[in-house]
Formats: sequence, structure tokens, C-alpha cells
Amino acid sequence: VTKMAASMVEKLMEKKAVTYTAAVVGVCATTYLIYKKIGGDTGFRTSITKLGNTGSLAREDFAAGIDAYNEFFQQSDGKGVGERKFNTPKFVDTFYSLITDFYEYGWGQSFHFAPRDKGESFDESIWRHEERIADQIKAGAGMHILDAGCGVGGPMRTIAKHSGANVTGITINEYQVGRCTEENKKAGLDTLCNIVQGSFLEMPFPANSFDGCYCIEAACHAPVLAELYKEIFKVLKPGAHFASYEWLTTPLYDSNNAEHVRIVDDIAEGNALPDVRSIPAALAAAKEAGFEVVFHGDYALGADIPWEQAMKTARRAAFLTDVLTKWMERFGLAPRGTWATHQMLLRAAEALERSGDLGIFTPMYLVTLRKPM
Repeated sequence: VTKMAASMVEKLMEKKAVTYTAAVVGVCATTYLIYKKIGGDTGFRTSITKLGNTGSLAREDFAAGIDAYNEFFQQSDGKGVGERKFNTPKFVDTFYSLITDFYEYGWGQSFHFAPRDKGESFDESIWRHEERIADQIKAGAGMHILDAGCGVGGPMRTIAKHSGANVTGITINEYQVGRCTEENKKAGLDTLCNIVQGSFLEMPFPANSFDGCYCIEAACHAPVLAELYKEIFKVLKPGAHFASYEWLTTPLYDSNNAEHVRIVDDIAEGNALPDVRSIPAALAAAKEAGFEVVFHGDYALGADIPWEQAMKTARRAAFLTDVLTKWMERFGLAPRGTWATHQMLLRAAEALERSGDLGIFTPMYLVTLRKPM
């Protein structure tokens, strides 16, 4: 009787588990279909199952990775991470192992913002933003261009197609090297596009070897901006151009305004930044490195559709993804720490959106520089 009762209980529990799992799957599928019907430009660009990947981290190290990341980048009073900043590259590597698949899933293969014209799609604005920076450095067929901080190579592929130039990218993250190589081949651009793993603070390239260089929202990770600019200066040929979309505070930022300070701290914490610099600081770094300043200006100003609008559109996808990642982690479909990583990204997204609304921060201050002959 006892065995029979135990067997009946076991079968009942199995039935409940199947029903429970089916219900969760049903909810996930329904939320996905709802988003596809009412969602915007961002979200669900790759399979949700990719959020179970762990980049260059072992699965069992994922939770420890997000905990260590959060502790390192914790900031207050607008002071950045202080002397810890010289360890930033290590944690930038961790950051991109944590979030690369989230970014591809929610945003695409170009990890940056863009101003948008009326009637223009999100993707079209991204491509135009990339083509602009290629034109700034006068990229053309037969030239060898460096992408400093290339991620998974979305901009690299756009710029190679747009200009006909050969593009070599460098990223600190091993997982991104594999993703970029895979996508270059898939796009049929592996003869024009190449990627190297390494730190852009210690370039593994000969001096005077590139005809141009660009950096799209990546220089912000450098502990000291002038040191990055000096490395780029070294590998450029005399007369070559370098252009960078910089993450900077604007003249509207008030360091005595507690809300402004908190917002900028949250941006830094959620995007692996040692601090957030000002426009004068970026121009001073360029001159310290030896560059001539050809142009500088904020492309966030005067856009028909501001860059932060994409963050507002992404809210619905972000909410659904937050629910899904929590359940995926609970059922073992994603490693422990996945939901905490998404929570970190949500806080950063809210801060970015608010900073754009207030006009105190820009992720697209374009600085175009030239190495003297």
C-alpha cells in the first residue's frame, strides 16, 4: 500500500511538473508573439536561448562574474572608480562575456546608438551613423582601416561594404572574436574584414601601418583616454585620419546637481566605464596624443528622432526579457547570474534614457583627428 501510494504521489508530481512547465512555455511563447505584434525596432533579434550563453566565462563562473563586475564598477558622487581604473580592461572583458548575447538579442550586431531621421528605420539610422564615420576618415578601396574596439563587427561589415576598404578590428574579448569571424564569413566579407584579439591600449600592430582608424562608442572604456589616443596615433600612417564617437557629458551636466551625478554614475556602472568624461577633456586628450583636431561636434543635437528614443521603444522587449530570463535561470536553461546581468542592463538603460531626455550626456560626440605629416 505504501509503495502504491508513493507511486501515485510520484506520478501526480510528474503530471504537475509537466503541466507547470507547459504553462511556463505557453506564457513565454505568448509574450514573444505579443511583442512581435506590438513591439518596436529592438528586441528578439536572435533566439532567446542565446541568453543562456556565457561568452568567454565558464557557466559555473557566470554568477561570480556579474558579482565581481558590479563590485568593481560601483560609483558615487561622479568620481568614477578612482585608482581601480587601471584594472578596467580585465572587467571590460568580463562585461562583454556577460552581455554580448544580450546586446545581439536586444539591439543587433552594432553596439551603439544613432540619431534618426523621420521615415528612417532603426537599422537604417545605425548604418548611416557608421557610414558617416567611414567618410570622416576618408575610407576607400585599397586602404587598410583599424576598428578600435570592434565588438562583434557590425560596423566593420557596414564600413567595408560602404567604402571597399580592408578593415581590421581589435577586441579584448575572445568570445567576440569568434562571433565576428562567424558573421564576417556569413556576410561574405571575410576577405575584407579581419579581427584580432587584444587590448587597444597595447596595439599588436607595427607603427605607421594603418590608413585610417575609427572608434565607435568604445574609447569610453579606456582608463585614460590620452593613452588610447597615443596608441592609435602610433599605428596610423602620417596624414591619416582617426574619428571617434565619444560618450561624454555635455555643457548641461551640473556636477552639483545630485540627479545629474546619480544618472551619470548609473551609466558608468552599467556600461563598464571607469568614469564619464567631458568634451574639453576629450579634446585635450587628442591634443596630448599629438593629433590635429579636424572636426568635433555632437550628433545628438538636432536629430528628428533622438537617440534615446530607441531606449523607450525597447522597454516592452526589456520587460518581457526580464521575465523570461528569470524563468530560464530558475529552470536551468540559463546560468545563475543571467537575471542579475539583465537587471544591471535595465538600470543602465533607464539612466541612458533619462540622460538623453535631460541633454546632460551624449554617446555620439564625434571627434575627427589627423596625424600630422
